[in-house]
Order: sequence, then C-alpha cells, then structure tokens
Amino acid sequence: MKTNYFFIGFTFLVAIVLTIIPLPQWAIWLRPQWILSVLLFWVIVSPEQCGVGFAWTIGIVMDLIIGTPIGQQSLVFVFLTYILLKFHAVVFHSPRWQQALFLGFFAIFNVILRSLILGFTGHSTHVELNGLSVFTTIVIWPWLYDLIDVTRPKTQKIS
Repeated sequence: MKTNYFFIGFTFLVAIVLTIIPLPQWAIWLRPQWILSVLLFWVIVSPEQCGVGFAWTIGIVMDLIIGTPIGQQSLVFVFLTYILLKFHAVVFHSPRWQQALFLGFFAIFNVILRSLILGFTGHSTHVELNGLSVFTTIVIWPWLYDLIDVTRPKTQKIS
C-alpha cells in the first residue's frame, strides 16, 4: 500500500527533532534510537517505498545533522534495511512484542556497527552505555508503531 511521501518525511522530521533535542546528562544514554525505529517502521509497512536507497538517504541526512563521519549512519542503515527486507514477511506478520525483539536486535547491531566505525576512525565509543538506548527502543516500539500506523493516511487500492 502506497503511503504519502509527505507523511513519511514528517515522521522522520519528528524523529530527527527527538534525536537532537537536548536532554539532561543522566538521560542522554536512555534516548531511544528514534531514527532507526521510524526507518524500520517504514521498511516493515511500506518496503516498496522505503528500501535501501531511502535508508542511505536518511543516513546521509543524519550524518550531516549529528556530525558523525559522512557515510557512517548510511552504511549502518543500509545494512540493517537490507537484512530487514530479506526477513520482511516474518517481521511483518509477527506480533508487536516479537517485532520489538527484532528491533532490539537491529538496535544492538546499530550500536555495534557504529562503535566499530567510530573505533576505526579514531573516535571514542561507549558501547555499554549505548546499550541502554537499545532497551528504551524496545520499550517504545509497540506504542510508536501504533501511533504512526493510526495517524498515517490510508490510501485506497484502485482496481
């Protein structure tokens, strides 16, 4: 089912704002992986519109906004999107709690791959602290999925 690109962009804009909004020092490591969650939502719900190229574009935008090395987020998002597309049918038909576990594995891979890339480029990494964001990402998934799914415009299939 086709979804309006404007709404997809709006959900990413909200996720970007939630990603860059300042938090107290104690809450920084608890920030859910908003961009990854929204990206994986759209790959699950609308894989024909949000595929590997879309993930690459979102990754480049995030690299520019956050200030990470160009291509870091893109590489990670493309890799995770490709894996999700391979297992799309399994994840799409799973209950929300199982989808949350799948998302948790993707979030763990996201943390590990980003840490490897940052390590190779000479930056410091905090894998153990980033693990807290995996937990909060898993916890928010069912509500995030339902919120986006309920608010997204549904289009009619024309026969």
